[in-house]
Amino acid sequence: MATYEIAAPKVSTRCVALVFLLFLTQSGATGAGQTRPFYMGFTPWPWNSSTSAVVDTYNFINNHADLISHHIEEGVPWVEAVEGKPFPPEMVSGWELRKNTTKKDMKVFLSLTPLNQERNGMALNRGAAYQTPLPESFRNLSLDDPKVKVAYLNYVKRAVDFFHPDYLAITVEANELLENNPALWPAFVNLYQYVYAQLKAIYPQLPVFFTVSLHNLENPTRGNVDDRWRKIGELWSHSDLIGVSFYPFLQYPLDLSDPLRSLAKVKSAANKPIAITEAGYPAQPSIIRSLASLPATPEIQRDIYYGLLKAASEDSYKFVVMWSYRDYDKLWNAIKDQTPEWGALWKDVGMLDENANKRPSFDVWNLFYSMPKQ
Repeated sequence: MATYEIAAPKVSTRCVALVFLLFLTQSGATGAGQTRPFYMGFTPWPWNSSTSAVVDTYNFINNHADLISHHIEEGVPWVEAVEGKPFPPEMVSGWELRKNTTKKDMKVFLSLTPLNQERNGMALNRGAAYQTPLPESFRNLSLDDPKVKVAYLNYVKRAVDFFHPDYLAITVEANELLENNPALWPAFVNLYQYVYAQLKAIYPQLPVFFTVSLHNLENPTRGNVDDRWRKIGELWSHSDLIGVSFYPFLQYPLDLSDPLRSLAKVKSAANKPIAITEAGYPAQPSIIRSLASLPATPEIQRDIYYGLLKAASEDSYKFVVMWSYRDYDKLWNAIKDQTPEWGALWKDVGMLDENANKRPSFDVWNLFYSMPKQ
């Protein structure tokens, strides 16, 4: 069971946030000199499975963001990719929905990965359904097998040509492979570096990179932190950005006096721009038993979101993506009997609650979003 060590706040981040908000309110967020260097976005994770909820989610993003994150971890159509055959129609229709429902002038961040959702092996197959078993011809192949390399490269190229992204991640939370199956790391590095080099030759202007889950990378209970940073360092020469997945409530220990402390280490990791590829903090206590003691209120969420956006402004991040704009209680209630408990981890990270009531973090987001992008 996770333990949360909560330090007494040294300085109230809430007070700092309120002073800043008051200043912006009085001076006008769009006044002279008030701009932001980073794009602001969401994934289109819906709050329910209904068509109306999906449409509502895209409408919200189109009106409150200038970047959309298409985070696709459905599996890879391995055979179709390696043989140049059409992708499964069910998969293509999902891609078309994403593309056709997104506002045309929206910046696009596309995330793909050759790893499975457990981050301990090769991604499963994408057929008519998500996450189907690997085809016989791909079972027992290493991640750097020539067949895997060609198939994954072809898959990514076809996705790029479809979505025309402005930013591309070709592995999601790579560091977790080091913890879950470190024996695969050398083969993964070979695969990643090969695909990166091939893509840059074809799309030289497209930023290509991998992401790390910062809250886990910095967790001392998961092994040697410095060793994990050294291993990740093997990829910096093949990455145009530092892509950070960051859920502060999953840090150990959790210290609310400085919940964003891990971001300082990112700045010194490599001489590259930073992007927050997914983020969130719950505004109410978790239903997950191991997180029952987690401090979570709308005010804590507001302060953390303010701190994250302030860091993005001060350090000129490329973009900040929040995982979901609205709590997905309705979706969770529909799927919880067929889904592991951890599926509720992000249920309450929305800026709107499950009934679409706005939280204080919504005002923080809008104040930053109202500033013109530099």
